[in-house]
Amino acid sequence: MSDRRTKDQDADEPSPYAVGHCKPPLHTQFQKGQSGNPRGGSRALALEEAYRLVTVREGNKVMRLPAIQAMMRNQLALAVKGNGPAQRAMLAAIDTMEKELAAEATAEEQAEAERGPINYLDGARRIAFLFREAYKEMGKPQPAKFGDQIAGLLADETPKTESDAGDG
Repeated sequence: MSDRRTKDQDADEPSPYAVGHCKPPLHTQFQKGQSGNPRGGSRALALEEAYRLVTVREGNKVMRLPAIQAMMRNQLALAVKGNGPAQRAMLAAIDTMEKELAAEATAEEQAEAERGPINYLDGARRIAFLFREAYKEMGKPQPAKFGDQIAGLLADETPKTESDAGDG
């Protein structure tokens, strides 16, 4: 057994670890590698409360909103009325959100650029799909000649050259 016990059961003398102020008994201390709050109680509780519906009166209207939305409306109203701290907080929050949106848009553009252009065959398939769906939506049959042209194009798999693909 460890010699960090409060009192050795086999001997009458106490071990080097003494229980006292800021020194709880070993059996009540957090175990190594185990979180002190395994379920994340305060975070889960805060999120639950933030999205709890509250009743808000705005003029003659009474509505139920998530608490976080009601709080944001109140903060914005204070900022509009000239409350300096509220204005700074709202500007900082909006600035952060705009930066996040810009970063997301940049990441999407980067991913799109890395994908590169689609080939002619994929383009033809997409166009054929869109035409089929448009004719279905209109409730009209697709023209036979048009279907033959698409089937012929897709049957060839790939155009022989780029100039051949543009013809027709």
